[in-house]
Amino acid sequence: MTETVDRPTGIRPRPAGAHSFAVGGAVAAFVSAGLIWICRLWEPSVHYVSQLGATGMPTAPVFNLALLLLAIAAVLVDRAMRSAGGDLRVGWSVATTLLVCGLCFGVASAVTCSLGCPVPFTPGALPQDLIHITFAVLGFVLAIVAMGQVAALRRRPWMRAVSVVTLVAVGATSLTGAMIALFKGDTGLGGNLEFTAATLAIAWFGVFGLQVAIDAHRDLPDAGR
Repeated sequence: MTETVDRPTGIRPRPAGAHSFAVGGAVAAFVSAGLIWICRLWEPSVHYVSQLGATGMPTAPVFNLALLLLAIAAVLVDRAMRSAGGDLRVGWSVATTLLVCGLCFGVASAVTCSLGCPVPFTPGALPQDLIHITFAVLGFVLAIVAMGQVAALRRRPWMRAVSVVTLVAVGATSLTGAMIALFKGDTGLGGNLEFTAATLAIAWFGVFGLQVAIDAHRDLPDAGR
């Protein structure tokens, strides 16, 4: 059975800083989701998320800013958890998963794919496509891992429920979209499913950031006044 632990790490708590980091992370995540949908409405013909940030796309600056904000959100929530002196563990630290996840999205925002975002190792694909897609996919997978870790925690039942629902929804939409792409089905439907999965995952970062902020606020010296 997987061990779940919620215990202090020996780091002196700094709840005020933890609260600020967590709120900042939550805001960054929600803004990121909003910017991605602005890009989607701006270029409705684009089927897949990463294509919005491809070289030469008019949406590229805004989309890559959204991806960078997502990276910042993950790192800020990681900082909040560490600053609070808590250690949520399911196999390993949730904060570590968030940190690596944020770094992956940061690389993906800096190294964009070429126009059309071709699949790596196919005709027309460039090295930047391999780098971007690798880090974007790894970041998305780590986001799902973080959801799974939080869903396994015994404390914070409402956040656990949110994580379970989001995890199932993201998994279902991602798998369906991948099957549609694999069997060359309706690319419009597949793209909508990918956008839905991405939005749910990003929103989860925001909600989890708010939960960490609430936990940190409860520890503030004057919180009960």
